[in-house]
Amino acid sequence: MQIHQELTTNEGVLRGYLHKPKKAKKYPLVIMYHGFTGHKVENRFLFVQYSRFLSTHNIASLRFDFLGSGESDQDFSYMTLSREVSDAKAIFEYAKSLPNISEIIVMGLSMGGVIATQIAKTYYADVAKLILWAPAGMIKEALIAREKDYHPLPNGNYDLGGIELNPLFIEDVKSYDFHNGISIFQNPVAIFHGLEDNIVPLSVSQNYQKRYQNCQLFTYENCGHTFNNVLGRKKLFFDNIKFILNK
Repeated sequence: MQIHQELTTNEGVLRGYLHKPKKAKKYPLVIMYHGFTGHKVENRFLFVQYSRFLSTHNIASLRFDFLGSGESDQDFSYMTLSREVSDAKAIFEYAKSLPNISEIIVMGLSMGGVIATQIAKTYYADVAKLILWAPAGMIKEALIAREKDYHPLPNGNYDLGGIELNPLFIEDVKSYDFHNGISIFQNPVAIFHGLEDNIVPLSVSQNYQKRYQNCQLFTYENCGHTFNNVLGRKKLFFDNIKFILNK
């Protein structure tokens, strides 16, 4: 069962979907945080496929567009990492209010993975498990390396292939310590990474693995950053189910 969701915050309305199993009376819930310039559907329908797969295994999921992305309020130029973390907290608080949830698992892709680590750090007593798909813990270094390539607009923003990026995003990322305090989360963590990922190096996931006490790292051949391989995605989804259900 797929149900449209709207979550009102002080800065605008977040829009997304809740997927609920049809038969189970009580079930785990996976909160899904999308990546930079991503959305609740994600590249080649990745999040939709994942949500529907989870539902067939009696696991619910909740996926929203952050403010400035997808169908949520605000333009992309509003977006900063700190603001997305704030959105993620609002989503988590909303998830806690939902009925019939046995436990909450937090999951994030790419920059959404960075955000997921911050949510697990903040709500370490409420998050049962943490799932990271190619977490972009090197985004600060990547932005600094590419800063000369940004095309300025008359209003001071940058043209990022047809969408506007606010320089505040870059300054915010530069000031953010992604790894500070994340090891306070000691429940199970699983990291999933495609071996052909040309955006986030495998070493970034390996670095995250070292920072968590209870962490597994899974890798996938013939898969890029968004696991753009049919068989690879199937294996990814099954490995996620095993982790979530302790199989």
